[in-house]
Amino acid sequence: MSATNPPDDVSALHTIASLSLDPALPLFKHYPAMKLGVRESIRFYAALLLPLAEKVVASRPEITEWVVTAPPLYAIPAGANLIAWEVFRLLAEKSSSNASLRSVDLHYSLPFAPVIHNTVANDQSRLSVASRDQSRRMLHEGKWSPKPDPADFRGRGVIFINDINVTGTQQKYARLTLDSVEPAAVHWLYIFQVDPDLGRSHPEIEFNLNYLNINSFEDFTQILASADIDYTSRAVARLFDYPAGDLQPFFRSLDRARGAQLRQLAIQEGANQEEIDAKVAMP
Repeated sequence: MSATNPPDDVSALHTIASLSLDPALPLFKHYPAMKLGVRESIRFYAALLLPLAEKVVASRPEITEWVVTAPPLYAIPAGANLIAWEVFRLLAEKSSSNASLRSVDLHYSLPFAPVIHNTVANDQSRLSVASRDQSRRMLHEGKWSPKPDPADFRGRGVIFINDINVTGTQQKYARLTLDSVEPAAVHWLYIFQVDPDLGRSHPEIEFNLNYLNINSFEDFTQILASADIDYTSRAVARLFDYPAGDLQPFFRSLDRARGAQLRQLAIQEGANQEEIDAKVAMP
């Protein structure tokens, strides 16, 4: 951390202190759908995070310019990016302060397509603590790191919105990226903060949350067939990880526009077009 920056300020809607995850509780129930981009779940969490964001701005009256951001994306946003966009919209709409607000996306500077390889698309929720650190280090250091514009961040307060903090690894490397553009302060807002000891000993708790109430391919694709969804990078990567025998009946059940959209999103994220065409047998 830069010596010129104050310590990080972290807030969360809920701290997970045990492995018991009640799938009936709304705070948990909406999580898997949010990760896939279901708008109802995005709005659910954004509405709950809004008061925390308002509190952050009100607590620092000396900072008159704020940036709302989220973890870096490649081509398609993640659930956290969608929440950040919605929090920004609500904050700009409801804020009674004189603070200036802007929404800024961070982007990975990868020289290759990441979707089916061990970088962005690699399911971080399955990784050990050491593997997470290695993966994030590769993405956030050196020539591949995000290159934020200093004009967007220097001297401004930053509200960094993310869905979960399991081991602190992503926050550690995101902070290094932000340090390079000298913000006045960084405030981290999470849906879930995992108890540090629990997160280090059971990093798979994030994977369990991602799949809560999604027990089959049919459960998963039922969500993707919903009209009220903005497909996330996780949704697309997870979908095309299934074999053709599962994908082809699903794509035949979709209207042509929806099927074409999913195919195009996969290609934007870096999937090979010929492989995608073969998997879904697009007419």
